[in-house]
Amino acid sequence: MRIIKSEWHQVEKRYAIDIDEDVLNEIYEDATVEEIEEIIRQLKDGELEVSSVIEDAWTNDVAIDWDWLDEDDWWTDRKGGYDVTYEVEKE
Repeated sequence: MRIIKSEWHQVEKRYAIDIDEDVLNEIYEDATVEEIEEIIRQLKDGELEVSSVIEDAWTNDVAIDWDWLDEDDWWTDRKGGYDVTYEVEKE
């Protein structure tokens, strides 16, 4: 009889994009310079959720080119962050 042990890990993958006037002009094609500046201010001050801008990009068919930041952060045994299950292998 063979027993299968499965470890269910979580991983954090980190990506970034520099959002500037050019990116915002792609997302909000009809926005004025003042409106773009206001969006930037609101993002910096936490008054506008970044997720709203990302959703607007998807809605307006603007591709966000994310850069991968660093190594993946796996929640493993060293962090006590995974579940283990066991099952009998079916023959």
